[in-house]
Amino acid sequence: MGIAERKEREKQQRREEIIQAAEQVFFSKGFDRATMDDIAEEAELSKGTLYLYFMSKEDLHMAVARKAIHLLRVVTSNAAEGEGTALEKLGKIGRACIEFSRTHPDRMKAIMTLEELEPMALSVSTSDVQEMIFKESTVGSVIELVEQGVHEKLIRADIPALLVAHTLWMTVLSVIRFVTMKSALLEVLGLSQDQIFASHFELVLNGIRS
Repeated sequence: MGIAERKEREKQQRREEIIQAAEQVFFSKGFDRATMDDIAEEAELSKGTLYLYFMSKEDLHMAVARKAIHLLRVVTSNAAEGEGTALEKLGKIGRACIEFSRTHPDRMKAIMTLEELEPMALSVSTSDVQEMIFKESTVGSVIELVEQGVHEKLIRADIPALLVAHTLWMTVLSVIRFVTMKSALLEVLGLSQDQIFASHFELVLNGIRS
């Protein structure tokens, strides 16, 4: 292994260690309360060294969320494997997102709070954001399934597939956010999270059915 290759590997290893430290801080303190000083301390680095790898807390937020996005993509892709129509697979993906939010609540929160940030707050280009959304995230799979469903004549064709896919994705995140934040209210109303999720999928999937 050459010197340049070894240095690059060490750089990538240090970057991953910083992301892991950021996860610890973000998940324990919350994204709003965490600071770059906290992350530098957790990573056992000077803040100056930290800034050599990440220009801002928002950039670190994106790196943490991106790891979560990749993991969610694996989970949802596995859920959609095998036989089934596009509509059935979209339902499986949605339910896998729900389960992911229960088994990995901090990582799901990282994804949801990243989507609340304005792209201009991040040190990334428009093409980078598009790459993350369309190729790295579950959204890419949803777009493909919507297009498949239109081809199968199971999903309505009067709304562009891209618009349908993003609407589906946003509604799943919204219902997850609601039931997570309003669990006490649901209990007062005599409703369960599972009832809300089941009703959500029934209404939304019927709404795009051709």
